[in-house]
Amino acid sequence: MPRITAATVAEHREQRRDALLDAAAQVLREKGDVTVGAVASRAGISRTAVYEYYNSAADLIADVLVDELVAWIDHLEAAVEGIDQPVDRLRVWVTTALSYVADGRHALVRAAGHSDLPPVRRAQVQELHRRLASSVTGALAELGVAHPEQQAAYVWSVTDAATRRIEAGLDADQEIESALRFILAGIESA
Repeated sequence: MPRITAATVAEHREQRRDALLDAAAQVLREKGDVTVGAVASRAGISRTAVYEYYNSAADLIADVLVDELVAWIDHLEAAVEGIDQPVDRLRVWVTTALSYVADGRHALVRAAGHSDLPPVRRAQVQELHRRLASSVTGALAELGVAHPEQQAAYVWSVTDAATRRIEAGLDADQEIESALRFILAGIESA
């Protein structure tokens, strides 16, 4: 019987789950792929113990990805909170999103996103991706841009292109500035 180090069994299970997520994130960053054995080894527990929490490596990866996307959404929403001018919110959103990429945190999202997730979990991740751009859609609607959802998709595409370029090693500041110029010029002509 494993020793419980928390005040309650529920707290112990939560601590163990957090340790498994941390271990999975580390393995994913280092290897780009997660196996139950690698996570168990990193967390210092048996493979069977991992299966007490997760049915598969895909479920574990899904939780890592969901946690990271929620953190990214929270980060973006906090960055644009209280900014009255929609064009300023858009600038801050793009800059914050691409700074997240530049500081390396997006690598986990990218690596986990290439995993074969169960359909229900894939849908959950796709919904979180849509939430990422909700601030953009709102700002575009406030600016009176026709078809704000369509234009938000274009903003996302430019941001995604800049993401790939930053991850390829190009200068982040230049990529952020170029993406902003391109996006703002497109919005002015929309």
